[in-house]
Amino acid sequence: MMNFVNLPDILEEDDDLDVLEFVVHGIPRQIYERKNYFDAFDEVAFRRRFRLSRASVLCLLEEIERELEYPHDMNNSVAPMNQLLACLRLYSTGGHLQQVADFMGMHVSTVCRIVKRVSEAIARLYGQYIRFPHGIGEIRATQQGFFSIAAFPRVIAVCTKSD
Repeated sequence: MMNFVNLPDILEEDDDLDVLEFVVHGIPRQIYERKNYFDAFDEVAFRRRFRLSRASVLCLLEEIERELEYPHDMNNSVAPMNQLLACLRLYSTGGHLQQVADFMGMHVSTVCRIVKRVSEAIARLYGQYIRFPHGIGEIRATQQGFFSIAAFPRVIAVCTKSD
């Protein structure tokens, strides 16, 4: 014959309240404390971590801030500067989302959404900063210009570090 154990006899009253709290309210939210890394580091340390100067970050933020702002400050929303820095940290380290999340004090899913959002905002700037020559005449003139600078043949575009 099986002996059935009465569940309330096993759990104490405090445990019952914890279980009831869990059932009624769900898993408690974890609120992360976020640091202000823009002001936390000197220029050299900032550049080491994000691969851009503070001035460059401010310039980029000016371009995309409207797209990163939330219409409200509910649910501890992430400031546009912290969104940009999280994305730049991922770009600069080539690391994993978990590393960036731990560094920035955010959940991995938040960092994932931020990286997508910031990357798309930056990509939309391509028309202002990327230009290829059009037509055969312009292509040949560009190639000749690059060849006269460094004797580098058949070049029509170049990526530079403009920091």
